[in-house]
Amino acid sequence: MRRTLFRCTFLCAALLLFAPARAGEITETLDTVWEVFWQQQGYLQSVSKWREPIRVSVSGTGSQRHRPFVLAQLGRVARSAGIELAEAPADGPAANFEVEIVADDLTRVGFYFACRTLRTPRVGAIQRVKITAEERALRRCMLHEAMHAVGMPGHPRGGSILSYYRGSDELTSTDKFLLKVWYSDELKPGMYALPALAVFAQALVQSVPVGGAARSRAGRGAVPAPGARAARVDRGRQGRAAADPVPIVDLDPGRPRTRPPPGAARARSCYAGRSMSFATRSRSACSPNETSWIAPFTKKVGVPRTPLFSPPSICSRTRCR
Repeated sequence: MRRTLFRCTFLCAALLLFAPARAGEITETLDTVWEVFWQQQGYLQSVSKWREPIRVSVSGTGSQRHRPFVLAQLGRVARSAGIELAEAPADGPAANFEVEIVADDLTRVGFYFACRTLRTPRVGAIQRVKITAEERALRRCMLHEAMHAVGMPGHPRGGSILSYYRGSDELTSTDKFLLKVWYSDELKPGMYALPALAVFAQALVQSVPVGGAARSRAGRGAVPAPGARAARVDRGRQGRAAADPVPIVDLDPGRPRTRPPPGAARARSCYAGRSMSFATRSRSACSPNETSWIAPFTKKVGVPRTPLFSPPSICSRTRCR
């Protein structure tokens, strides 16, 4: 277990080092993967997956009308996982994946599940699955229940069709990544959650483009040429001068021309052409070090320019003396 934990930690650290630009996305993906292993009752569950072809049967209320939709949604999940799924033939082997559509139960109030998935067994190689869905909720929950049916028990906070707080009813890129790795040869039925998380981290490491790490390190550690920094400074000064030109007016031809003091151009651009209603705004924008306009919370004795809004309060004990 220690070796697995160390391996998972090392792979995650290496992944963040090799792809710093994708650090947020990678962290979010690994969080979603980890939450998928948590059963709704609050315990970790091992890997469950199919090891034989899936044969589907659709029955119940409006089954003839809903059969194409159900098979299409199940087929999308199966194709992303790379497993075989088809409708069970009438004269062939019995179905091992049943979808039962029931009439809407309008008598229930409060929190209840309109769609449910029963998987047998819960851990290891899946042998049989039954999805029960009310007709009114079928189109909204079919992909969600299909993910449970192929072995994923949890409900992550976001980023997946498995989330209760999802923004759409479509498979996300994280869902497709989950299905692809879940049904890879590295993930075995019955594998514990922590070793499985290491497999997902390894898959993320391998998804980093070739040469991405070298480009990232080169971008961070590149040393500019000796004159490159001075050239950038000069270009920056020229750009500021072009953006805020200050004309020098020669009022006294006999007097030698002097350069205006630093900050004069900025102050002139801030205050010129503004009405008095923007005085406070321009003061705060153009004089960030000015503190006289900031209302202090307390009065510090001996420190100027900190007026009080009200005189200090006197306690009742002092007032009675």
